[in-house]
Amino acid sequence: MLVPALWVALIMFVGNFSDCGMSDPMIRRPLVMSMLVGLALGDLRTGIMMGASLEVIFLGISGIGGAMPSDSMTGSIFGTAFAILNHQGVAVALSLAVPISLLAVFINQLVIFVRGLLLTFFEKYAEEDKPKAIERLQYLSIVGGPLVYALIGFLGIYLGSGSISALVHSIPQVIMNGLTVLGQMLPALGIALLLNMIYEKGNMIYLLLGFLLSCYLKLPIIAVALIGIILAVILSSIDKNILDVKNMTTSKKAAATEQNDDQDSLEEDFFND
Repeated sequence: MLVPALWVALIMFVGNFSDCGMSDPMIRRPLVMSMLVGLALGDLRTGIMMGASLEVIFLGISGIGGAMPSDSMTGSIFGTAFAILNHQGVAVALSLAVPISLLAVFINQLVIFVRGLLLTFFEKYAEEDKPKAIERLQYLSIVGGPLVYALIGFLGIYLGSGSISALVHSIPQVIMNGLTVLGQMLPALGIALLLNMIYEKGNMIYLLLGFLLSCYLKLPIIAVALIGIILAVILSSIDKNILDVKNMTTSKKAAATEQNDDQDSLEEDFFND
């Protein structure tokens, strides 16, 4: 388990470092992290499947300020790694990834707390006019968090994979079936959370259209998405044309008003003369 643990540690480091050291290029999303784990552990297909499923689950969950409801990066990395190393199905791995992501929030809060303690040293070095010390401390703050995640990723796989495997094999079949069903329901929960955020009465007709195209016409998801893109372009063009007509009408009215004002001014000047 040494080599897989090292790969997972590296992926954990890169994922967390991308947030605090690379201006968050969005590579820490489950779709990317699970794919990298699958590629590193020799099962790219499972990695992509896990990433797509977890992306749907966490799509409607977003952190506000310093509050993080779940650590989707850590959950997706561990869930995918356990699924591949223990040869479990995607649905069971999904059931493991979600509680792991919830527990990983405490790691994130711990890292933020420790970084907050460094503010005292920043203030001290600023008062003593030591810019080099501030620079070194800043680099330490940026790299320290990812190193913590890398260590947890290494220990979690190196020490915990065998325990997780034994735990999974000791679970009764009826519970495993329940976890499988739960894992299949989680993507629907993610979509429901996303719809709850963007819900508007005017948008529901497009949801119904997509449902009819998928269920009754049996169109694949990609075809439904392409139809949605075409509708978005058409509606955007219509809205743009309406806006252009309104702007043109407003401009004509403004020009007519200005012309009338000029005419009235000329008439007043004539009679005054």
